[in-house]
Amino acid sequence: MNITGYLLTLGGCVLLSVVWFGAEWKRSGGKRAGLLSLLILALGGLLGLVCAKATYLLLRINTLSLDRLGNAILRLQPDELSYYGGVAGVCLALWLSAKIVGDSPRKVMNAFAPMGAFLAAGARFAEGFLGMLGTGKYLEQSFFPVAVEISWGDWKEYYLAVFMLEGIFSLVAMVLSIRHREEPHRFLRTLFYLCLPQVFCESLRMQTIAWLFIKTEQLICYLFCEGVLVWYAFRAGARKGSSWIPALVGLIVCGLTIAEEFALDKTNIPHWITYACMIAGLAAVAAAEHWGYQKILKKFKKGE
Repeated sequence: MNITGYLLTLGGCVLLSVVWFGAEWKRSGGKRAGLLSLLILALGGLLGLVCAKATYLLLRINTLSLDRLGNAILRLQPDELSYYGGVAGVCLALWLSAKIVGDSPRKVMNAFAPMGAFLAAGARFAEGFLGMLGTGKYLEQSFFPVAVEISWGDWKEYYLAVFMLEGIFSLVAMVLSIRHREEPHRFLRTLFYLCLPQVFCESLRMQTIAWLFIKTEQLICYLFCEGVLVWYAFRAGARKGSSWIPALVGLIVCGLTIAEEFALDKTNIPHWITYACMIAGLAAVAAAEHWGYQKILKKFKKGE
């Protein structure tokens, strides 16, 4: 591991995202751009770290005895932090920062959406300095950015660079967020499209927290996406059966994803077939989200 390289890359991305936000916030007429940016920087770093550690401990609580818990709390190793726990901490920091300066949390969070996706991408790319943490299956031979080379003395091995794929998906979410800058639920949709591809990517990662064959951060991401689809149903009209179609699609795909994870772990079905089915299911969820959002967007524009 090259911790220095990791911290420098991550720190640089944090500063760039906050400076970008401050410039955009000021350009759009937002007040107290400097103070708001500093609050996001300070609270985002603090709460991101605290929530990343707390989430990791909660996910591993069944493996930690009381005498080991104290040491685990104090250790700040990258492999003992939850990525999406950190994302939750940054989201909380945005909400608190907006409250402190007396501005609308939704307005601030919507404005920060593309910067957040950029920061998510930077955090993933920085994992390239962390050895095998962000890698997947062993490959006979390949090249960067498809794979990374891991040296064991004179011996070299190649592993799938899952962190690169995750970073690219985050950049796609950033581009989508920039394109939909006028949407009233920009931040929520950006988070949705940060979490949805992670269901696939988390399945590829070699080092992950798992309960039997269920990968916990994969499950957290899917539960968030399903929660968004359920919220769409309530906003569109809970009594209308058609409003629940996106949530139903999400629930079906969730069940299929669990079955696919079981197949990857316990059966001899070729992995490419299982992953193709997983990708198709997630594409269906993305289509359902788009359809569901268009319904609530119409109601929002009408002031309902």
